[in-house]
Parts: sequence; C-alpha cells; structure tokens
Amino acid sequence: MNLFYLNNWELNSKTKLEIKEIAPIPIPKGRTWIHLTPKSDIELNKLLLHFDIHPLTIEDCMNPMSRIKFERFPNYLFFVFRGLHFENNSIHSRNFNFILTQNTLITVVLDHRNTIEDLIADWDSGKKLLEKGAEFIIHRIIDIETDHILPIIYRIEDQAEEIESQVFKEDVDLDINSIFVMRRTLQHIKKVIHQHKEILDDLEDIKNPFFSHESEAFFRDVKDHSIRILESAETIRELISSALEVHLTISSRRSSEIVKILTIMTAIMLPMTLITGIYGMNFTKIPLLNWELGFHLTLGAMASLGIAMVIFFRIKKWF
Repeated sequence: MNLFYLNNWELNSKTKLEIKEIAPIPIPKGRTWIHLTPKSDIELNKLLLHFDIHPLTIEDCMNPMSRIKFERFPNYLFFVFRGLHFENNSIHSRNFNFILTQNTLITVVLDHRNTIEDLIADWDSGKKLLEKGAEFIIHRIIDIETDHILPIIYRIEDQAEEIESQVFKEDVDLDINSIFVMRRTLQHIKKVIHQHKEILDDLEDIKNPFFSHESEAFFRDVKDHSIRILESAETIRELISSALEVHLTISSRRSSEIVKILTIMTAIMLPMTLITGIYGMNFTKIPLLNWELGFHLTLGAMASLGIAMVIFFRIKKWF
C-alpha cells in the first residue's frame, strides 16, 4: 500500500505499507491519497474502520470483472473505470476503482502494473496534482487510460484498411475470422467507452461537492476524447462491414459465374447426351444404325447442335 498526503503544502509519503498499518496512522486534515493493491477482502475491510466505506463498495473493488459504474454515497463517491491495453495480440482490461471523500482519494487496483504505479513514480507530477485536488489525480489516470485506447484503435484501423485494399484482389482470400475478431474488439471498446462517457456525463450533471469548478473543464476534455474514440470506432466498424459486404458480394458473384458456366456447358452437352443415349439403346432396328455414314452423320448432328446452342446463348448474352 502507498499513502500520500499534503501537510502544510508539503508532500509526505509512506510506501509499501501493510493494510494493518493504516489504523495507527493519523490521517492528516490535508489532502490525502491512498493507493491500494489488496490481495483479499479482509485486507480491504480494515479500511472500513477508518473511512466508513460501504461493504458493497469493497466487494466491487475486489471483483476484477465489476461493471463500470458511478455511485453516490452520503460521505463519498465511488466509480469504476476500465483500462484497456493491447498485449500478446489481444485486448486485456483492468479496473480502476476510485473512492473520493472531501479530502481523501482511495484508489484500488488489483494489478500492480498500471498507470497509477507510473504516476506514483513521478513524484513531482503527483505532488502538483494532489496540491490542486484529489480529483485531478483521478483525471490524470482516466485521461492516460483513455489515451491508451487510441493506439488500439489505430492498429485496428490499419488492419481494416489493409483488408479493404485486398477486397478486389482475386488471388487473395480474406481471413473472415480475423474480421469478426476486429468487429468484436471494436464492439468491446465502444461498450467500455460509452459507459465511461455516461459516468463523465453524471459527474458533469450532478452538484458534486468533491470536485472543484476548475476540474470540470479537464473532465470535459476526457469526455471529448471518449467521443472521438467512439466516432473512430464507429467509422472503422462501418469500413469493416462495408469491406465484408463487398467481399461477400464479390464471392457470391464469382460463384454465380462459375455456376453459370457449368450450367451452359451442361446445356450444350444435353442434346449430345440425348442422341448418344438413344443410339445406345439395345434395339436392332434403329434408323441409320447400320448405315456406313451413320456414325459420321450423328457426330455432325451432335456438333451442329452444340454450335447452335453456343450461338443461341451468345445472342441472349448469357455469357
């Protein structure tokens, strides 16, 4: 656990504390930031003795799959943001839990490798933010995490443009599975960002005693970034859908062309097959069967019918 607080505008810190060490610590009257990476509900529940946090909030903090939310309690605000990052060719997520009282910010993240750890390492930045208000630390974290989504969007956009360039190439087979993976990824990103935007809308609409008027513009900027990501994701989704639709149309047309050619070939061969079948019957008295020119005449008739069928199809512009 890390504890940061301002006393007489001087930043004080105690790092890597055990949860059990919180109770003896006299929390100062100044602004305080406590960052936690707990391992169990028992550890987090000990905070209840000090900060009067609702048990359901603790339960949400310990649930890595807790939904994105914003909740108001009499003595604090609680909201969950979800960070997304690209690793090993797949999207991974982590929850950032924020508990904000009048002077205290508690951040809870189950993953040690995250933006908060980087912010803690930057002492000067952390001091300036905490001096301005705990809400500015929240803004910095969600702003960085929101911007982390942009490289994912750009990566998918490059893949979508590559797919679009391959649609009309006859010798290239599109990987349909990868296309649907991209669409699912975009849908996941849109869902997360849309929920983030709803939280930012709620923070903007309510009369919030824990957020300063100065911080409102910064959170609106994060909301603008969220809208930008949503618009980009929707544009890419339409691009992928259009490319997939064109690909399926071209594939269907190619299949139709093949079927048409095979049908024409079958139609041309049909009269020849009919004549062959008639003269292949086991009857002794068939016209021209014993005539010395019968075979050549039959071949000529079959060839003439085939040529006539080809001419007929060409007149009809069927091929």
